[in-house]
Parts: sequence; structure tokens; C-alpha cells
Amino acid sequence: MTQAYPPVLKLTRISRSFGKVKAVNNVSLQIDRGEVIGLTGENGAGKSTLLKILAGIERPDEGTMEINGKVANFRSPNDAFKAGVGVVHQEQSLFTNLSVAENIEQQNQSRMGLERFGFQNWKRINADAAAVLKKIGVNLDPKARVGDLSFVDRQMVEIARAVCVEPGGDGTPLIILDEPTAVLEQAEVEVLEREILKLKKFASVIFVSHRLDEVLRICDRVLVMRHGVLTSDRSTEGVTKDELFKAMVDDAPTVSTHARSSRPIELKPAIEVQGLTMKGKFRDISFAAYPGRITALVGTNGSGRGRIMRALFGAEEFDGGTIEVAGKPVHNWSIRKAVAAGLAYVPAERKVEGMIGGYSGTRNIALVHPGEAARGQILRPGKMAETAQSWFDRLDVNPNNIKQPLDQFSGGNQQKVVLAKWLNSSDLKVLMLDHPLRGLDVGVSQAVNAEIRKACDHGTAVILIPDTIEEALEMADEIIVLRDGQLSARHDLSVASDLAIKEIVAEMV
Repeated sequence: MTQAYPPVLKLTRISRSFGKVKAVNNVSLQIDRGEVIGLTGENGAGKSTLLKILAGIERPDEGTMEINGKVANFRSPNDAFKAGVGVVHQEQSLFTNLSVAENIEQQNQSRMGLERFGFQNWKRINADAAAVLKKIGVNLDPKARVGDLSFVDRQMVEIARAVCVEPGGDGTPLIILDEPTAVLEQAEVEVLEREILKLKKFASVIFVSHRLDEVLRICDRVLVMRHGVLTSDRSTEGVTKDELFKAMVDDAPTVSTHARSSRPIELKPAIEVQGLTMKGKFRDISFAAYPGRITALVGTNGSGRGRIMRALFGAEEFDGGTIEVAGKPVHNWSIRKAVAAGLAYVPAERKVEGMIGGYSGTRNIALVHPGEAARGQILRPGKMAETAQSWFDRLDVNPNNIKQPLDQFSGGNQQKVVLAKWLNSSDLKVLMLDHPLRGLDVGVSQAVNAEIRKACDHGTAVILIPDTIEEALEMADEIIVLRDGQLSARHDLSVASDLAIKEIVAEMV
């Protein structure tokens, strides 16, 4: 008689909101032993928030979660790990200067037997790592330095770390793979696919990917999310990519661009890139952004658009290609040189990279261009306060208190101040915005978009990474589509007649 096991994962009416935005809305699903489940959807569909709930990073506002038949109320990623949930994040988090075994051991919360008399028990550490690698069918030397491995081998070390979870009793591990193939070459993808299928022998897997052909090939079932809602849950047998498209994308009408007020293209780009390449992230990217126009970079997670923008701003080094600013090639590019050349960058993680929470609004606005409030080398506090107050009034920052620490403001008001910090320049040439409307309500979003348009009207070139395709269509003069680190398509909306949202999604996936 076959023993009946409880579901490895059972979600019942799970919801999570951020302000007025319901990122996950009433999601119920079940994953059984040995299943590989695909999870897909557009950017902003709610996938990331759902994964964070499963990983113990976020807590749901409503609903219940069960792991191997036991109710789970995770308060931290460590709680999730102890319950048997292992996560392989899209961005690798290995210590490249350590061995394979050391990296695997870092994930192991139970260190019993790994130390003897205050010294590392290297024989035990290497043996345990070898056992985990054998379990997932990978032939790697536990003593090998991770920095010397290929990308796909490092990915397998990440998976080995994740499968160290021990749910206890007859429980089955749940392994979450977040876009594991996003930057792999085809040969590497095939290797990883074979390894993923081996996991079915002892674990259940959630495979998150924007590559629909991989989802259909690898997974037993596919879940589709849209606007925080689970819109489809079905077997992959007999399903086509076109059917998944329809589940992923709103039945939105074609967007007409006839009424768009065409901004003329100047002969000289504000910034231009040719063959820009960053190994493992993006390759052979060429485009130009012109004064007074908005260029939107659209693509799924893993498309490379965020890394491209950071390379343009000097925040990350690139391996090949050229960048020209105002027609002049740049060399030894850095953030300091980019700011001096009139570039500005509003990052996606505003609290981490865009502001200093303990500083007042006044000090944050004066951070980048203090010279705007200086006489010679001397800062003028009165001028700094006057400038900050004008921006607070102009952007309707609430509370209207320029002396209050910025971490005491709401996310939307923080974003207004971060934007003001960069707009407060008399020599702004290129404004780069990474998800500027993320987490903002409708009113704040309209205010931010109005400032972006004003900057364009004053001759600034804008490069935008939008939250949604609809945002790109509303704001941009040109849309550049990126897929797997390469330029997939481009659309000049000043000459396009009608452009369908589904058409762009097809180019992304």
C-alpha cells in the first residue's frame, strides 16, 4: 500500500500588500513530492514577493502556509531553511575565495562535528560536502576554489548549499531556483536542466524562469501570476508558449502612438554605447540616448538592463565596448567622472543606494551637487535650506519638514527627495532611472513622471527602466527590448503606428 504524504507546500489564500499595492493577492496552491513546478509572469506580477514569503524574507498579511503538513510562520530565512526550504537566488552569493566545501558548510546551520578542539574538522567538512554533491549528481572536488569554477559549476554549488536543508522526519525539501539559467549559454543550460531533473528524486522544486520553452520542457506544472493573482495552474503537457502568453499578459488593446507629441532627435546623442559587454551579464549592446527624449529599457529579470545602466553610470566595470558622452569616448569610467559629465542615476534600491536615511532632506538634496549651494569652496547652509524647501514645495513632499531625517518619510516621499537630489543640477545631461515608480501610489507616480517630462523638456536625455510595459509605452519615445543580456528589438514610438503590449512581451521571452 502506497503511503500518503502531505503536500510539500500548501498555500491557502496568501496575500501581501505594500501600501495600497497588493503584490500577492489571495494565492492558493499545492506542490507535491517530486514535482518540478514552473513559476512565470511579467515583471511586477508578484513572483518575487511570493518567493520572499516562502523564503522567510517577507511575512504574509493574510492566509496560511504549510510545509510538509506543518503550519509555517517564518520570521526569518533561517526559519525557512530549518523547515526545509532552500533558495538559489538569481545573483550568486558564493565566496569565490573559499573552497566548494567551505561554501556549502557556510549554509549548514548545524555545525556539530565540524569543529574539533577549536579547529575546523576539514575531513568532516569535505566529506559532508562530497556527500551533498553526490546526492545531486555533481562531480566536483570539494577542495576546489569556487573562483576557479565555471559559472554553471558555481550554480551547482549554489544548489548544493540549498539542498542542505533538513526538514526532518519524512519531510521533503523544497528547492526554489530563481532564474537559474538567466545568464547561461545554451550548452550550460542543458547541463543545468539535467541536474534539476535529478532533484526530483529527493526534493520538490519551484523553477522560476522567463524562458517559457525551458519551463515547458523541464516542469511538470506551470503557475502563471499576473498583478499578484495566480491566473493559471496547469500541467505542462500539451501547453503551448502562446497559451502561456495569454495567461501572462492582460487582454490590453493595442496602444496607439499616433497622438504622441514627437520630440525631435538631435544629431548628437547625449550618451552612446557601442558593443558594450559585461561577461556573464550582457553582451554587444549598442544604442544612443538623445537630449529631450526618453529611452526605455524593457526586459525580464536576467535581461541585463539594470547592469547596463550601472555600467553607464560607472558603478560597475564593463569588459568590452565603448561609451561616449556628448560625442567624447570615456576612459577609466567611474561614478565621480559620470557625475562630473552631467549624468544622474536613481537606483532601484533607493534606501540602500539612493539616500542616507539619518540625514535630513536638506543634506540629502545637497549630497551630489553641493556646489549649487556654495560660494567658492564654502557651503552656505541658508542656501542649502532654501534649495531644499523649494524642492519640497515643488514635489509636495510630506511632511514638509526639510530638517526631518529621511528614513522617517514614506517610500514615496523618499523617492521624491532622491529624485530632487539629482535634478538639483544646473548641468544635467543624462537622467537614468531604475524602476522610479516601484512601490509608489498613483498620486506620487504622477508627480514623479511629471518631473521626468520636465527634465526632458529642458533637454535632458532620460534612460528609464520601467516597472511595466504600460509605463514604457506611456513615457518613452523609444523602447529597447533586452532578452538574456542581448538587444532583442527596438521600437521608435515617434514613427510607430500601433504597438501591441503582447508584441513586446513576445520579444522579451
